[in-house]
Amino acid sequence: MIVAIDAGNYETKYFDGVQLKKFPSDIGFDWRERRLEQLHGDFDFEWEYQGKRGFAGTLAKYESQCAESMKGDSKAHFDALLRILLAIHQFRRDSDVSVVVGQPINTHTNAEKKLIKEMLTGRHDLTVNGIQRSILIRRCEVAAEGVSAGVLLPKNGVIRILDIGSGTINYGTLKDMRKVDRDSFSSTEGLETFRNAHPEAIARMIALRAMTKWSKHDLVRVCGGGADALFRYLKEYFPCAELMQDSVFANVRAFYEIGRKLYSGG
Repeated sequence: MIVAIDAGNYETKYFDGVQLKKFPSDIGFDWRERRLEQLHGDFDFEWEYQGKRGFAGTLAKYESQCAESMKGDSKAHFDALLRILLAIHQFRRDSDVSVVVGQPINTHTNAEKKLIKEMLTGRHDLTVNGIQRSILIRRCEVAAEGVSAGVLLPKNGVIRILDIGSGTINYGTLKDMRKVDRDSFSSTEGLETFRNAHPEAIARMIALRAMTKWSKHDLVRVCGGGADALFRYLKEYFPCAELMQDSVFANVRAFYEIGRKLYSGG
């Protein structure tokens, strides 16, 4: 079974060709016995893995004193691993999977991809809400965030992909559906970095940074969790900009298409 998982800083997105799911990426390591077992949401997770124990998802938002989401330009860390395993544990009956996950453009290097593949590939014993499962990840591929979304709407010529996340913004470039490294980059700033800033100000910063390599006349496709909030302002700088359909899930849908071609030759 092929699954695609976008372990974002704000939300984790999952797609297996049928199910499209997401849950809050918050993780807390301060597990305790709860006296008031209030249901806080559909994604209340008590987890136990590798000798560690804590809360995640909606439960971490309310019950963890130190709940946070690790931000940065790499997904080669424990938090991303746990989010990916939580998604498989919750949404797949079959625990034998091949996965495609994402990595920001700036750190989409062979060394970083190797770390992620080594971290994920193999067997993992995870307990969530008292249910223990042994998850086997047979194969893992690491796609570039943002720019990979270009596979959803193939088009010749130059296409820019602006992927606006909570902790990272990816500026991707395709030419005749080939990734162009020199005009693609990412920054470790996102909507969560500027919580008190007006969306118009954030959009201006993003647009001016993009214009160091891009033209205002380029076709810019906008996706990611911040796409809906910022698109109207970005359109002022890029008149040809387009908001991608179902923009929050664009990355994970693209990851699945990549996995389908790589793993099944589809």
